[in-house]
Amino acid sequence: MAPVHFNEYLPECGVPQVAAYLPMRIPRTGRLYRGANRLLGPLLTRAASPSLIHRTYYTPMGSPSGVPVVVTVFDMIHELFADRFPAGDTTSRDKRASLERADHILCISESTANDLVRLFDIPREKMSVTHLGYSNIFATPRTAQETAPHARPYLLYVGHRVGYKNFDMALKAYASSARLRGEFDFVTFGGPPLSASERSLIEELGLAPSQVVRIGGSDADLARAYRHARAFVYPSQYEGFGIPPLEAMSSGCPVACSDVSSVPEVVGQAAALFDPMDVESIRAALESLCLNDVRRQSMIDAGNERVRQFSWDRCAADTVAAYRKVLGT
Repeated sequence: MAPVHFNEYLPECGVPQVAAYLPMRIPRTGRLYRGANRLLGPLLTRAASPSLIHRTYYTPMGSPSGVPVVVTVFDMIHELFADRFPAGDTTSRDKRASLERADHILCISESTANDLVRLFDIPREKMSVTHLGYSNIFATPRTAQETAPHARPYLLYVGHRVGYKNFDMALKAYASSARLRGEFDFVTFGGPPLSASERSLIEELGLAPSQVVRIGGSDADLARAYRHARAFVYPSQYEGFGIPPLEAMSSGCPVACSDVSSVPEVVGQAAALFDPMDVESIRAALESLCLNDVRRQSMIDAGNERVRQFSWDRCAADTVAAYRKVLGT
């Protein structure tokens, strides 16, 4: 049982039986979908006569009596950053209720499992860790004919830029280094266009508008952006796992990233770690990769080794192992 935005992947997987497949998201219908889930979900579940139910979110929904339930927990952002969500947000309450009813819990990192023990007081033995993987498209080698997505050498930031993603601190660190800002631009991939407040910050930091560029595109475009970047910076204050560092490593791009939550668990010794709330720490990590060819190559080599420990096949195998544990098979 999964959110609607997962449905687009089902046809590619060749799943032989899918009940109530919804092929698209319709804007502003979230409340309607949740209501339909609560009403139709139990009926469809009973009709399918499952041996086990795996929920990948916390929408309140009844389950057939006697059927074990597994729930995936991705992170504890709603608990750790509660002040950044609307006052009426019920996600944390629904999560707690869902996990209390679950027979087993899958966490996508040891960090998330530890947070769950600490914040919800759930026994660790009720959990399994199933690390995530990354798309093979990012392992596509760079060719001699391939052109970079940006004319000047650049540092790369990927994804949303608000709140705990900590984009502002990465930008401040870049701007604080005369050599970084002199030799490289700062490219951000994905997310919305640069906002008025972000453009104001760029101006306040003494950067030219042409030095901070937002681009976008497909996963193939993102892979090309990784392959040509001098370094990838990942300054997030919290992640339940963190796939972008693996994408960067598999693309041959060295990684500078936060030393908090699950991020060190993912990157191991294959990245330049920094304190995400310390501009000087971020600057030093970026300079160590961008301005030292030997250090940069060592991190690229380490990253190539590190990513071999993660794959969607391994994630699937670990998930099936958890199912078997619950079912006693």
